[in-house]
Amino acid sequence: MLTALHKHRGLFIAGCIAVFIIILLSVKSFSTLVNAEERYTIQLVSEQPTGDLKRIEPEKYNGKIRKIAYLTFDDGPSLYQKSILDVLAQHDIKATFFLVGPNVANHKESMKRLVKEGHYPGLHSMTHNYKRLYQEGQIAVEMKQVQAIVQEVTGVKANLTRCPYGSMPGLTKPLRDQLVADGFKEWDWTIDSLDWKFPGNPNAVTHAVLSKVSKNVEVILLHEKEQSLQALPAIIEGLQNKGYDFEVYNENAHFSLNFWHDNRM
Repeated sequence: MLTALHKHRGLFIAGCIAVFIIILLSVKSFSTLVNAEERYTIQLVSEQPTGDLKRIEPEKYNGKIRKIAYLTFDDGPSLYQKSILDVLAQHDIKATFFLVGPNVANHKESMKRLVKEGHYPGLHSMTHNYKRLYQEGQIAVEMKQVQAIVQEVTGVKANLTRCPYGSMPGLTKPLRDQLVADGFKEWDWTIDSLDWKFPGNPNAVTHAVLSKVSKNVEVILLHEKEQSLQALPAIIEGLQNKGYDFEVYNENAHFSLNFWHDNRM
């Protein structure tokens, strides 16, 4: 009887151990399954963020902060635009142009080439007239007019403006409100080449640009003038020697740059 009791007791203990092992293995398997589900969970489209996806230029490359220069040209298209495009093509650089409506209509082939080669056709009003644009409040009207002309010629509906003479002081809040309501953005500049002051003196234009370079991102104001065209190769070389890459304006990576610090634009 005692032997039988020991036998039953041994079976009971063995059974308990077996049950414990089964429970332990089950818990481990469940934990593994949960972890696997956490690793491979698929997010439904309806659960994903709905914010705009924007192309962001990398701030660093090979561990170093990127220095970026945006070359911008105002008041075109002009007789010099073709040669400016030639220089940019030789250096594989894309630039941003701010265009006056009647000039666009007079240089359609140059405009088509500009867009085809990857440059951005920005907006610079119809009249370039301070009184009409700011005192008479026609800035938004004229930007919509030049926008329509650029779109008709190139197929591109551009939204970036550059206000003639810069946004300050003329572009007061009521006028900025109108531009914002019409979906426009505004870019001023970080470096003014003052190229209009130096006819026949491209070296002065080059010096005016390169002597002011200091920021990681520079937006450089030039005009479609002969001295600017002549200075362009030296400006490009000088910026490259200072470690700058070149970018063209991208609406999907817009950043605010206006003298009013109005982040809506």
